[in-house]
Amino acid sequence: MSNVSKYKTFRQVAWAGSFEGHTTLGLGVRARLPFKVYTLAGPGSGSKLVIDVAHQW
Repeated sequence: MSNVSKYKTFRQVAWAGSFEGHTTLGLGVRARLPFKVYTLAGPGSGSKLVIDVAHQW
């Protein structure tokens, strides 16, 4: 679990595990807020997951 106490939007982040190439995590937010999810080309042949959550409506 990560410490998100300094963030106003996030309440909790929890790693649920990985199995056969699929990774699961949970992201708790303070309210039902708009969000976007996308990937960026990462170092080398990898990629990065970006979860962009709005701070307000």
